[in-house]
Amino acid sequence: MLSRLNSNRPVAVVGAGRTDSGVHAEGQVAHAEVEIRYDDSELLYTLRKMSPADLVISNLQTVPNNFHARYSARRRSYRYRIITTPNPFLARYAWHLPLELNVEAMRVAAQLLLGTHDYTTLSKHNPDTPNPICEVYRAEWVESGEQLDFYVTANRFLYGMVRLMVGFQYDVGRGSRIATELLELLKAADRGLQSMAVPAVGLSLVNVEYDELIFT
Repeated sequence: MLSRLNSNRPVAVVGAGRTDSGVHAEGQVAHAEVEIRYDDSELLYTLRKMSPADLVISNLQTVPNNFHARYSARRRSYRYRIITTPNPFLARYAWHLPLELNVEAMRVAAQLLLGTHDYTTLSKHNPDTPNPICEVYRAEWVESGEQLDFYVTANRFLYGMVRLMVGFQYDVGRGSRIATELLELLKAADRGLQSMAVPAVGLSLVNVEYDELIFT
């Protein structure tokens, strides 16, 4: 869309976070350098008219040249959604899991994720991110009827990290692992000890935070 408005010259759009195929984004932030002669409100209106039905541009603002959607981000927040009964309205956005889980045990495991840890065990190998240390500020399960949401906020995430976090907690919830194993697994930094990665369908990027307020 931006290329069409930019006299068909290529425009690189850089997102705040890269996600696995099948993962959704409710709060993605992206930047692009363009030569379009619109003010912000005009460009937002035009892009909304051009956007496909499954893409909504909620806001747009000119930012300083040193802003980078990915590298300027200080915190990112994800949600993983589980539903226990079939729901056609959530089928594309939640993992249907018709299994009774021990949510209290999962909450114990979630609290052990808080703080600064080496997350090698709960990540997939990615040579582009050699630093495995992340600081987790929030890790919480919220239950509402037949819907169970895991919210996690950290300064950075490794490849596959949230899906593997949830995979371990899923094993705790169904009784095949114990929550207190988690700290030893993190210390081991061994991907051979990880649980399965849960399906991508339930994962959404919900928020990206920066030092300064971008959208006013």
